[in-house]
Amino acid sequence: MRWLPIAAAIAIAALLPGGCRDSESDPFATRPLTPELQQMLEEIAELRELEPPPALEAGTVSRLDVTPLLDRQLTDADREWFANTTTLYRLLGHLGPDEDYLSVFRAFGQGAIIGLYSPAENRLWVVQREPEVDLDAMSPAERSALAHELVHAIQDYHFPIGELSELTAGDLDWGLAATSVIEGDAATHQGLWDGRQAALPGGTRLFLSGALPALSTPPSIERELRFPYTTGAEWVNIVRSQEGTAAIDRYLAGEPLSTAHILHPELRSAGWSPETVELPGLTPALGGGWTHESGGTLGEFHLRNYLELRLPALPAVTAAAGWRGDRYDVYVNDGDAVVLFRVRFADEAEAAEFAAAQRELLTSAGATPAESPAGVVAELKDGRTTIQVASRNSSEVLFVVGSSREVAERAAAALTKA
Repeated sequence: MRWLPIAAAIAIAALLPGGCRDSESDPFATRPLTPELQQMLEEIAELRELEPPPALEAGTVSRLDVTPLLDRQLTDADREWFANTTTLYRLLGHLGPDEDYLSVFRAFGQGAIIGLYSPAENRLWVVQREPEVDLDAMSPAERSALAHELVHAIQDYHFPIGELSELTAGDLDWGLAATSVIEGDAATHQGLWDGRQAALPGGTRLFLSGALPALSTPPSIERELRFPYTTGAEWVNIVRSQEGTAAIDRYLAGEPLSTAHILHPELRSAGWSPETVELPGLTPALGGGWTHESGGTLGEFHLRNYLELRLPALPAVTAAAGWRGDRYDVYVNDGDAVVLFRVRFADEAEAAEFAAAQRELLTSAGATPAESPAGVVAELKDGRTTIQVASRNSSEVLFVVGSSREVAERAAAALTKA
Protein backbone atom coordinates (compact mmCIF):
# COMPACT_ATOMS: atom_id res chain seq x y z
CA MET A 1 0.00 0.00 0.00
CA ARG A 2 1.44 3.39 -0.95
CA TRP A 3 0.60 6.57 0.91
CA LEU A 4 -1.99 8.16 -1.35
CA PRO A 5 -2.54 11.91 -1.71
CA ILE A 6 -4.86 11.88 1.28
CA ALA A 7 -3.88 10.64 4.75
CA ALA A 8 -6.49 9.25 7.07
CA ALA A 9 -7.20 8.27 10.61
CA ILE A 10 -9.17 5.07 10.87
CA ALA A 11 -11.31 3.70 13.66
CA ILE A 12 -10.98 0.09 14.74
CA ALA A 13 -13.88 -0.79 17.14
CA ALA A 14 -17.20 0.81 16.40
CA LEU A 15 -18.04 3.00 13.47
CA LEU A 16 -18.40 6.64 14.39
CA PRO A 17 -21.46 8.66 13.48
CA GLY A 18 -21.26 10.77 10.38
CA GLY A 19 -24.30 10.15 8.22
CA CYS A 20 -26.46 12.53 6.23
CA ARG A 21 -26.58 16.23 6.86
CA ASP A 22 -28.61 18.99 5.35
CA SER A 23 -27.82 19.90 1.76
CA GLU A 24 -24.86 22.23 1.43
CA SER A 25 -23.41 24.10 -1.52
CA ASP A 26 -19.96 22.67 -0.80
CA PRO A 27 -19.83 19.46 1.27
CA PHE A 28 -16.04 19.82 1.52
CA ALA A 29 -15.90 23.44 2.67
CA THR A 30 -13.11 24.36 5.11
CA ARG A 31 -12.15 27.45 7.09
CA PRO A 32 -8.97 28.83 8.65
CA LEU A 33 -8.29 27.43 12.09
CA THR A 34 -10.09 29.07 14.98
CA PRO A 35 -7.97 30.22 17.95
CA GLU A 36 -8.95 27.01 19.78
CA LEU A 37 -7.86 24.84 16.84
CA GLN A 38 -4.67 26.85 16.43
CA GLN A 39 -3.82 26.22 20.06
CA MET A 40 -4.46 22.51 19.57
CA LEU A 41 -2.17 22.51 16.51
CA GLU A 42 0.58 24.22 18.49
CA GLU A 43 0.25 21.71 21.34
CA ILE A 44 0.59 18.80 18.93
CA ALA A 45 3.49 20.43 17.09
CA GLU A 46 5.26 20.83 20.43
CA LEU A 47 4.78 17.12 21.13
CA ARG A 48 6.07 16.33 17.63
CA GLU A 49 9.04 18.70 18.16
CA LEU A 50 8.38 20.59 14.92
CA GLU A 51 7.00 24.01 14.05
CA PRO A 52 3.27 24.19 13.24
CA PRO A 53 2.34 24.90 9.60
CA PRO A 54 0.75 28.24 8.69
CA ALA A 55 -2.45 28.80 6.73
CA LEU A 56 -3.98 25.43 7.51
CA GLU A 57 -7.74 24.99 7.00
CA ALA A 58 -10.13 22.48 8.58
CA GLY A 59 -13.66 21.30 7.96
CA THR A 60 -16.01 18.39 8.41
CA VAL A 61 -17.38 15.82 5.99
CA SER A 62 -20.34 13.46 6.32
CA ARG A 63 -19.68 9.74 6.11
CA LEU A 64 -21.64 9.57 2.86
CA ASP A 65 -19.26 12.12 1.34
CA VAL A 66 -16.04 10.32 2.30
CA THR A 67 -15.87 8.35 -0.96
CA PRO A 68 -16.42 11.41 -3.21
CA LEU A 69 -13.72 13.22 -1.23
CA LEU A 70 -11.31 10.32 -1.69
CA ASP A 71 -12.09 10.18 -5.42
CA ARG A 72 -11.47 13.90 -5.78
CA GLN A 73 -7.94 13.47 -4.46
CA LEU A 74 -6.91 10.61 -6.76
CA THR A 75 -4.61 11.43 -9.66
CA ASP A 76 -4.22 9.49 -12.91
CA ALA A 77 -1.03 8.00 -11.46
CA ASP A 78 -2.94 6.83 -8.39
CA ARG A 79 -5.59 5.17 -10.53
CA GLU A 80 -2.91 3.47 -12.61
CA TRP A 81 -1.31 2.19 -9.38
CA PHE A 82 -4.62 0.73 -8.23
CA ALA A 83 -5.16 -0.92 -11.64
CA ASN A 84 -1.68 -2.45 -11.69
CA THR A 85 -2.00 -3.68 -8.11
CA THR A 86 -5.37 -5.20 -9.02
CA THR A 87 -3.67 -7.35 -11.68
CA LEU A 88 -1.07 -8.57 -9.19
CA TYR A 89 -3.59 -9.18 -6.39
CA ARG A 90 -5.94 -11.14 -8.64
CA LEU A 91 -3.08 -13.45 -9.63
CA LEU A 92 -2.03 -13.97 -6.00
CA GLY A 93 -5.59 -14.49 -4.80
CA HIS A 94 -6.19 -11.37 -2.70
CA LEU A 95 -8.94 -10.31 -5.13
CA GLY A 96 -11.47 -12.27 -7.13
CA PRO A 97 -11.82 -11.87 -10.92
CA ASP A 98 -14.65 -9.34 -10.47
CA GLU A 99 -13.00 -7.36 -7.65
CA ASP A 100 -10.65 -4.40 -8.01
CA TYR A 101 -8.44 -2.75 -5.41
CA LEU A 102 -9.82 0.78 -5.86
CA SER A 103 -13.39 -0.36 -5.17
CA VAL A 104 -12.23 -2.29 -2.10
CA PHE A 105 -10.31 0.75 -0.88
CA ARG A 106 -13.35 2.99 -1.39
CA ALA A 107 -15.57 0.61 0.58
CA PHE A 108 -13.02 0.37 3.39
CA GLY A 109 -12.66 4.14 3.56
CA GLN A 110 -16.41 4.68 3.56
CA GLY A 111 -16.76 2.62 6.72
CA ALA A 112 -13.52 3.08 8.62
CA ILE A 113 -12.05 6.52 7.89
CA ILE A 114 -12.78 9.11 10.58
CA GLY A 115 -10.43 11.90 9.49
CA LEU A 116 -8.60 12.94 6.32
CA TYR A 117 -5.80 15.34 5.34
CA SER A 118 -4.99 16.45 1.78
CA PRO A 119 -1.38 17.60 1.16
CA ALA A 120 -2.39 18.92 -2.27
CA GLU A 121 -4.96 21.26 -0.71
CA ASN A 122 -3.40 21.75 2.74
CA ARG A 123 -6.80 21.04 4.25
CA LEU A 124 -8.15 18.46 6.67
CA TRP A 125 -11.56 17.07 7.49
CA VAL A 126 -13.14 15.21 10.41
CA VAL A 127 -15.98 12.81 9.65
CA GLN A 128 -18.99 13.99 11.67
CA ARG A 129 -22.59 15.11 11.28
CA GLU A 130 -22.12 18.73 12.32
CA PRO A 131 -20.93 21.11 9.58
CA GLU A 132 -18.52 23.00 11.84
CA VAL A 133 -15.28 22.04 13.58
CA ASP A 134 -16.19 23.02 17.13
CA LEU A 135 -13.86 21.51 19.74
CA ASP A 136 -16.34 21.98 22.55
CA ALA A 137 -19.06 20.15 20.62
CA MET A 138 -16.83 17.36 19.30
CA SER A 139 -16.77 13.93 20.89
CA PRO A 140 -13.46 12.57 22.27
CA ALA A 141 -13.22 10.31 19.22
CA GLU A 142 -13.66 13.24 16.83
CA ARG A 143 -11.07 15.34 18.67
CA SER A 144 -8.66 12.42 18.53
CA ALA A 145 -9.20 12.03 14.78
CA LEU A 146 -8.55 15.75 14.40
CA ALA A 147 -5.27 15.37 16.33
CA HIS A 148 -4.20 12.59 13.95
CA GLU A 149 -4.80 14.78 10.89
CA LEU A 150 -3.01 17.73 12.47
CA VAL A 151 0.08 15.52 12.77
CA HIS A 152 -0.21 14.81 9.04
CA ALA A 153 -0.35 18.54 8.34
CA ILE A 154 2.82 19.03 10.42
CA GLN A 155 4.56 16.19 8.56
CA ASP A 156 3.57 17.62 5.20
CA TYR A 157 4.86 21.10 6.10
CA HIS A 158 8.33 19.82 7.01
CA PHE A 159 8.88 16.85 4.68
CA PRO A 160 8.36 16.07 0.97
CA ILE A 161 5.50 13.66 1.63
CA GLY A 162 4.08 14.00 -1.89
CA GLU A 163 7.48 13.23 -3.41
CA LEU A 164 7.83 10.25 -1.09
CA SER A 165 4.54 8.87 -2.41
CA GLU A 166 5.81 9.17 -5.98
CA LEU A 167 9.21 7.73 -5.07
CA THR A 168 7.70 4.60 -3.53
CA ALA A 169 4.90 4.10 -6.08
CA GLY A 170 6.76 1.29 -7.88
CA ASP A 171 7.80 -0.56 -4.74
CA LEU A 172 5.08 -2.24 -2.67
CA ASP A 173 7.48 -2.98 0.17
CA TRP A 174 8.93 0.51 0.59
CA GLY A 175 5.52 2.04 -0.06
CA LEU A 176 3.93 0.13 2.83
CA ALA A 177 6.94 0.79 5.09
CA ALA A 178 6.79 4.54 4.33
CA THR A 179 3.05 4.54 4.99
CA SER A 180 3.75 2.80 8.30
CA VAL A 181 6.10 5.61 9.32
CA ILE A 182 3.63 8.31 8.26
CA GLU A 183 0.58 6.76 9.89
CA GLY A 184 2.50 5.30 12.83
CA ASP A 185 3.94 8.73 13.59
CA ALA A 186 0.47 10.30 13.42
CA ALA A 187 -1.10 7.57 15.58
CA THR A 188 1.70 7.81 18.16
CA HIS A 189 1.48 11.58 18.63
CA GLN A 190 -2.30 11.47 18.45
CA GLY A 191 -2.10 9.07 21.40
CA LEU A 192 0.32 11.34 23.26
CA TRP A 193 -2.03 14.29 22.81
CA ASP A 194 -4.98 12.15 23.93
CA GLY A 195 -3.03 11.19 27.03
CA ARG A 196 -2.26 14.80 27.82
CA GLN A 197 -5.97 15.61 27.61
CA ALA A 198 -6.78 12.70 29.90
CA ALA A 199 -4.52 14.23 32.53
CA LEU A 200 -6.58 17.41 32.51
CA PRO A 201 -9.67 17.80 34.72
CA GLY A 202 -12.56 16.10 32.98
CA GLY A 203 -10.27 14.58 30.35
CA THR A 204 -11.27 11.32 28.70
CA ARG A 205 -8.67 8.90 27.32
CA LEU A 206 -9.54 7.50 23.91
CA PHE A 207 -7.88 4.43 22.48
CA LEU A 208 -8.25 4.86 18.72
CA SER A 209 -7.60 1.32 17.72
CA GLY A 210 -9.83 -1.15 16.50
CA ALA A 211 -12.84 -0.62 13.62
CA LEU A 212 -15.36 -3.04 12.42
CA PRO A 213 -14.03 -4.40 9.13
CA ALA A 214 -15.92 -3.33 6.05
CA LEU A 215 -17.97 -6.34 4.95
CA SER A 216 -16.68 -6.01 1.38
CA THR A 217 -13.00 -5.84 2.36
CA PRO A 218 -11.09 -9.11 1.82
CA PRO A 219 -9.30 -10.12 5.05
CA SER A 220 -5.82 -9.95 3.52
CA ILE A 221 -6.38 -6.40 2.27
CA GLU A 222 -7.91 -5.50 5.63
CA ARG A 223 -4.61 -6.64 7.24
CA GLU A 224 -2.62 -4.57 4.76
CA LEU A 225 -4.64 -1.40 5.24
CA ARG A 226 -4.45 -1.61 9.04
CA PHE A 227 -0.76 -2.54 9.24
CA PRO A 228 0.53 1.09 9.25
CA TYR A 229 -1.81 2.07 12.12
CA THR A 230 -0.94 -0.92 14.32
CA THR A 231 2.50 -2.37 13.64
CA GLY A 232 3.65 0.97 12.22
CA ALA A 233 2.62 2.75 15.43
CA GLU A 234 4.43 0.13 17.54
CA TRP A 235 7.58 0.62 15.46
CA VAL A 236 7.43 4.42 15.76
CA ASN A 237 7.02 4.12 19.53
CA ILE A 238 10.12 1.91 19.76
CA VAL A 239 12.28 4.13 17.54
CA ARG A 240 11.04 7.31 19.23
CA SER A 241 11.84 5.94 22.68
CA GLN A 242 15.34 4.91 21.61
CA GLU A 243 16.42 7.82 19.40
CA GLY A 244 13.76 10.51 19.51
CA THR A 245 11.75 11.98 16.66
CA ALA A 246 14.85 12.84 14.58
CA ALA A 247 15.13 9.16 13.64
CA ILE A 248 11.54 9.21 12.35
CA ASP A 249 12.26 12.37 10.39
CA ARG A 250 14.92 10.63 8.28
CA TYR A 251 12.37 8.22 6.84
CA LEU A 252 9.81 10.96 6.24
CA ALA A 253 12.55 12.74 4.31
CA GLY A 254 12.99 9.72 2.00
CA GLU A 255 15.50 7.31 3.55
CA PRO A 256 14.63 3.81 2.27
CA LEU A 257 12.94 1.35 4.62
CA SER A 258 11.39 -2.10 4.29
CA THR A 259 8.49 -3.82 6.01
CA ALA A 260 11.08 -6.23 7.43
CA HIS A 261 12.46 -3.24 9.39
CA ILE A 262 8.96 -2.44 10.64
CA LEU A 263 8.32 -6.06 11.64
CA HIS A 264 11.76 -6.50 13.22
CA PRO A 265 12.92 -3.19 14.78
CA GLU A 266 16.26 -4.73 15.74
CA LEU A 267 17.26 -4.97 12.06
CA ARG A 268 17.40 -1.19 11.70
CA SER A 269 19.63 -0.71 14.75
CA ALA A 270 21.89 -3.50 13.44
CA GLY A 271 22.37 -1.61 10.15
CA TRP A 272 20.75 -4.36 8.05
CA SER A 273 19.48 -3.63 4.55
CA PRO A 274 17.58 -5.88 2.11
CA GLU A 275 19.55 -7.48 -0.69
CA THR A 276 19.05 -6.31 -4.27
CA VAL A 277 17.38 -9.02 -6.34
CA GLU A 278 16.91 -8.92 -10.10
CA LEU A 279 14.89 -10.73 -12.75
CA PRO A 280 15.58 -10.84 -16.50
CA GLY A 281 13.24 -8.93 -18.79
CA LEU A 282 10.99 -11.47 -20.52
CA THR A 283 8.84 -9.38 -22.85
CA PRO A 284 10.44 -10.78 -26.08
CA ALA A 285 10.56 -14.33 -24.74
CA LEU A 286 6.84 -14.35 -23.86
CA GLY A 287 5.90 -13.59 -27.46
CA GLY A 288 3.91 -11.01 -29.36
CA GLY A 289 1.41 -8.85 -27.53
CA TRP A 290 2.97 -9.17 -24.08
CA THR A 291 3.94 -5.98 -22.22
CA HIS A 292 5.50 -5.30 -18.84
CA GLU A 293 2.82 -3.73 -16.59
CA SER A 294 4.52 -3.34 -13.20
CA GLY A 295 7.32 -4.62 -11.00
CA GLY A 296 9.16 -3.99 -7.77
CA THR A 297 9.72 -5.50 -4.35
CA LEU A 298 6.99 -7.40 -2.51
CA GLY A 299 8.67 -7.45 0.92
CA GLU A 300 8.27 -9.57 4.03
CA PHE A 301 4.84 -8.32 5.07
CA HIS A 302 3.30 -8.92 1.65
CA LEU A 303 4.94 -12.35 1.44
CA ARG A 304 3.50 -13.22 4.87
CA ASN A 305 0.12 -11.79 3.93
CA TYR A 306 0.07 -13.92 0.78
CA LEU A 307 0.67 -17.10 2.81
CA GLU A 308 -2.04 -16.05 5.27
CA LEU A 309 -4.59 -16.33 2.48
CA ARG A 310 -4.84 -19.99 3.46
CA LEU A 311 -2.37 -20.69 6.28
CA PRO A 312 -2.71 -19.80 9.98
CA ALA A 313 -0.83 -16.70 11.05
CA LEU A 314 2.05 -18.39 12.90
CA PRO A 315 3.18 -20.73 10.07
CA ALA A 316 2.88 -17.83 7.60
CA VAL A 317 4.95 -15.54 9.83
CA THR A 318 7.61 -18.21 10.34
CA ALA A 319 7.84 -19.10 6.64
CA ALA A 320 8.26 -15.46 5.59
CA ALA A 321 10.65 -14.43 8.38
CA GLY A 322 13.76 -15.53 6.49
CA TRP A 323 13.10 -12.98 3.72
CA ARG A 324 16.18 -11.06 2.59
CA GLY A 325 15.00 -9.48 -0.66
CA ASP A 326 12.88 -10.11 -3.75
CA ARG A 327 11.86 -8.91 -7.17
CA TYR A 328 8.59 -9.39 -9.03
CA ASP A 329 7.48 -8.42 -12.55
CA VAL A 330 3.95 -8.49 -13.97
CA TYR A 331 3.30 -9.00 -17.70
CA VAL A 332 -0.06 -8.69 -19.46
CA ASN A 333 -1.47 -9.57 -22.86
CA ASP A 334 -5.09 -8.65 -23.46
CA GLY A 335 -6.96 -10.75 -20.85
CA ASP A 336 -3.95 -12.85 -19.83
CA ALA A 337 -1.49 -11.99 -17.08
CA VAL A 338 1.50 -13.53 -15.34
CA VAL A 339 3.78 -12.51 -12.49
CA LEU A 340 7.33 -13.77 -11.91
CA PHE A 341 9.01 -13.81 -8.49
CA ARG A 342 12.55 -14.32 -7.28
CA VAL A 343 12.60 -14.34 -3.47
CA ARG A 344 15.88 -14.58 -1.57
CA PHE A 345 16.06 -16.03 1.92
CA ALA A 346 18.69 -16.15 4.68
CA ASP A 347 19.73 -19.72 3.76
CA GLU A 348 18.65 -22.91 2.02
CA ALA A 349 16.53 -24.07 4.97
CA GLU A 350 14.55 -20.82 5.06
CA ALA A 351 13.95 -21.03 1.29
CA ALA A 352 12.77 -24.64 1.58
CA GLU A 353 10.43 -23.68 4.43
CA PHE A 354 8.77 -20.98 2.32
CA ALA A 355 8.48 -23.28 -0.72
CA ALA A 356 6.80 -25.94 1.43
CA ALA A 357 4.44 -23.35 2.96
CA GLN A 358 3.51 -22.10 -0.52
CA ARG A 359 2.70 -25.66 -1.64
CA GLU A 360 0.53 -26.07 1.47
CA LEU A 361 -1.23 -22.80 0.62
CA LEU A 362 -1.97 -24.03 -2.90
CA THR A 363 -3.16 -27.41 -1.65
CA SER A 364 -5.53 -25.69 0.78
CA ALA A 365 -6.85 -23.62 -2.13
CA GLY A 366 -7.77 -26.81 -4.02
CA ALA A 367 -4.70 -27.48 -6.19
CA THR A 368 -2.59 -30.64 -6.27
CA PRO A 369 1.07 -29.59 -6.62
CA ALA A 370 2.92 -32.05 -8.85
CA GLU A 371 6.36 -32.33 -10.42
CA SER A 372 6.59 -31.53 -14.13
CA PRO A 373 9.33 -30.53 -16.60
CA ALA A 374 8.47 -26.88 -15.84
CA GLY A 375 8.78 -27.35 -12.05
CA VAL A 376 6.25 -27.98 -9.29
CA VAL A 377 2.92 -27.10 -10.90
CA ALA A 378 -0.28 -26.28 -8.98
CA GLU A 379 -3.38 -25.44 -11.03
CA LEU A 380 -6.46 -24.04 -9.30
CA LYS A 381 -10.06 -24.58 -10.40
CA ASP A 382 -10.25 -21.07 -11.83
CA GLY A 383 -7.23 -21.79 -14.05
CA ARG A 384 -4.69 -19.72 -12.12
CA THR A 385 -1.51 -21.73 -12.05
CA THR A 386 1.56 -21.43 -9.86
CA ILE A 387 4.85 -23.04 -10.85
CA GLN A 388 7.85 -23.27 -8.52
CA VAL A 389 10.83 -23.16 -10.88
CA ALA A 390 14.20 -24.71 -10.02
CA SER A 391 16.77 -22.06 -9.04
CA ARG A 392 20.56 -22.18 -9.31
CA ASN A 393 20.70 -20.49 -5.90
CA SER A 394 19.49 -22.78 -3.11
CA SER A 395 18.68 -19.73 -0.95
CA GLU A 396 16.14 -18.48 -3.50
CA VAL A 397 12.63 -19.47 -4.49
CA LEU A 398 11.64 -18.80 -8.09
CA PHE A 399 7.98 -19.03 -9.02
CA VAL A 400 5.46 -17.76 -11.53
CA VAL A 401 1.70 -17.28 -11.23
CA GLY A 402 -0.25 -17.20 -14.46
CA SER A 403 -3.88 -16.55 -15.27
CA SER A 404 -3.86 -19.97 -16.97
CA ARG A 405 -1.62 -23.03 -17.03
CA GLU A 406 -0.50 -22.29 -20.58
CA VAL A 407 0.58 -18.76 -19.62
CA ALA A 408 2.36 -19.97 -16.46
CA GLU A 409 4.25 -22.70 -18.36
CA ARG A 410 5.31 -20.24 -21.06
CA ALA A 411 6.66 -17.84 -18.42
CA ALA A 412 8.40 -20.63 -16.50
CA ALA A 413 10.11 -21.84 -19.68
CA ALA A 414 11.22 -18.31 -20.55
CA LEU A 415 12.54 -17.78 -17.01
CA THR A 416 14.48 -21.07 -17.10
CA LYS A 417 16.17 -20.16 -20.38
CA ALA A 418 17.00 -16.57 -19.39
